[in-house]
Amino acid sequence: MASAPPAEWEISNRPAAIEIPKFVNAVNLLVQHRQDLALSDSQFARIIRIKRTSDSTNSPLMRRLDSVQVLFKSGGPLFGNQSPERRDSLAEARSVVQETLGNVRDHVADAREKAYALLSAAQLAKAEDFEAKAAKALEDEKSAGERGRAGGRPPHE
Repeated sequence: MASAPPAEWEISNRPAAIEIPKFVNAVNLLVQHRQDLALSDSQFARIIRIKRTSDSTNSPLMRRLDSVQVLFKSGGPLFGNQSPERRDSLAEARSVVQETLGNVRDHVADAREKAYALLSAAQLAKAEDFEAKAAKALEDEKSAGERGRAGGRPPHE
């Protein structure tokens, strides 16, 4: 009787062929850091309205991104070359991801602009600091992931 293949051979454990890049959503950061920013109740209520509008606008786009990622969950054949059809399909999927993510980022940037317009100068400086730190954390995470895929070891902490 044959034994089951090792768990690392399962498709569900393989990396996605289509990666959806993460990005910073400044409006979400404002909500998360409400107390740090000392937002008034009226500022917070207006920011929540901006967030809900942005989320509603982006929801179908995010579902599209999720669907593309799920559709291309497996990285392709374990052994051998990909078929030309698979390569073409992946190229088209990556194009859809780029276009859709561009639209999401545009909507998030518009929401950011509206929300930041509600802040005082001191609040704005803090908000921009939170945003810069979040962007740096994402960049560090991305760099660590690229080192891991390349076979390199992350630096010892």
